[in-house]
Parts: sequence; C-alpha cells; structure tokens
Amino acid sequence: MSYIEWLRERVGQRKVFLVFGTVVLRDEDGRILLQRRTDFTFWGLPGGVMEPGEDVATCARRELLEETGLTAGPLRLVGIYTDPKYDVTYPNGDQVQQFTVCLTGQRAGGTMQPDGHETSEQAFFTPEAVAQMDLPLWYADMVRDTLAGGAPVFAPPFAAVKTADQIKRVRPFIGHDPLIAVGANVIVMDGDGRILTIQRQDNKAWAFPAGYCDLGENVAQTAVRETFEETGLHVAVERLLGVYSGPTFNHIHANGDRVQDVGAVFLARIVGGELKRAETEVAALRWATPEQMLSGSWISRRPFVTTILQHLDRGSFVC
Repeated sequence: MSYIEWLRERVGQRKVFLVFGTVVLRDEDGRILLQRRTDFTFWGLPGGVMEPGEDVATCARRELLEETGLTAGPLRLVGIYTDPKYDVTYPNGDQVQQFTVCLTGQRAGGTMQPDGHETSEQAFFTPEAVAQMDLPLWYADMVRDTLAGGAPVFAPPFAAVKTADQIKRVRPFIGHDPLIAVGANVIVMDGDGRILTIQRQDNKAWAFPAGYCDLGENVAQTAVRETFEETGLHVAVERLLGVYSGPTFNHIHANGDRVQDVGAVFLARIVGGELKRAETEVAALRWATPEQMLSGSWISRRPFVTTILQHLDRGSFVC
C-alpha cells in the first residue's frame, strides 16, 4: 500500500500536505517532456508523491521512470512550490496542498513508454510549443522557472485568512504512526557572520529557528512566522539554500509521534523585532560562528549543518 493510500484510508478527503517530486526533463535538443495524465486528462510534468523512507530526489527519479520509462542525468533544483494557489482537488474529491520540489535535468536513458496507469501519452515539446499549451498553473510556473534559470525560486511569504495546523489535522486519525510533515529551517545571520541558534526546550538540542507549515500558508511564510514566534525577530527571506528530506530526518517526538521531516532551508535577514525567546519552546538563544556549529552539541547534525554552511554564499542543495 502506498503512503497516499494509507493516509487517505484514515483521513478521508480532508486537505493535507503531500510532498511531490517533479522533473522538468530536457532532451538533447532542449525540448521538454510532457505527459498526458489519466486522472485529470491535462498535459503536465512527470512526478509524484514521496514515500516514507525515500528522499525527494529519489522520489522524482522513481516517478519519472515508472511513469515514462526514462531516466535523467544530474538534477538541479528549480524551486519549491507550496503556495495555496497551487492547491488541488482531485476528481475523486481528495484535497491537497502541494509541497512540490521541482528538479530539472537532461534525459540520460530509458525507452519512451507511458505506464498507461498515470500516463496515457507523452512527448517532447519545444519551449515555444509548451508556451502555447494550457497547462495547470503549477506546471506552467515550473516550466517558466526552469527556462529562466538562475537561483532556485520560491513564492514570497503568504498566508490565507484562515490557516490550520497540519499536525493536529491528521494525528487524531493516525495516532503515533509515521507522518511525512513539511516545514522550514531558517538561517538568520548578523553583521559579524554569526548565525542565530536556539536551544529547544524538549530535548535541549541546539538548532536553527524552524517549524512546521500550517495549511493555508506557503513555506516562506512558515519561515517568517516561526522565526518570530521562537526568537521575537522579524525576518525577510532572501534565498532558498536547499531542501531536506529522506530517512536522515526521521525522528520520534517526546509524545511518541513518529515523523519524517521534509522542508526548505532559507537564508534570512533581520528587518525588525527584539530578540526574545519563546519560553515554552526555546530554552536559550545564542549567536554561533560556523566553527562552533561544527563541534560540540551540533555533532549529531554535522552533515546537515555542514551542507548548509557550504551553500551560504552560493549554490543550492537537495538532501
């Protein structure tokens, strides 16, 4: 049973976050692979829902092969698409807020073969032809951003008038069972190159300001909201440094809830507020140098922290 089948058996058609890995695949002539979906019948990009225990890049490659019969070479992060304007209601009534990670790369092998289950037909189209097609908004934006190149994209912070806690939405139905939950980590730097860190109340571990997305807000808004709630600082998100996913980010909360975290890492600057910890969540605040982060209490998260520090000045990551 797939993750989405398992989840829907328990939560029904309620709106939930789902993590999608999507690929903009180019051929040697720069054309873009599109597939005609069987659920909506429109043309779109290959991709699908991430399963527990896999990372989002593995998900994207798996879905590409399963749906189209093709493989890709190295993949580059195009951006992250989490805005409520991309919400989807499927023909069967299931409601989803997307947490889609879009990657792009060139065809590396395989044989064109629509699976007949999710894909009825497929073809490579020139960018000019794609521009004339009536693609759903999220696919059109992913193609546009791929063709534009540049740094990975994300939507400016946005929240609907009414939002809902994604965890509280589903826990009454799934108990302590594993949940793929989405959120953000925020790297806030001062003028001396130090990074703001928090000591969590629950496990006393040092971490970055972070938290889970609410349904109805995009992940950039999560970054802004959580930073203010935990530290008292207002920040502006400036860059998407990368995306984290995979079994490395599995953990069990103190109450027994099992979670696989997936999220975005943003670089942010302070625009206001006053440094003040949220006493219920944060035991202490401190500014730390990169060297301090790679020693002592940070050692259990060293690979993740190292990856972030390597991309502070340039580039992006998917891990």
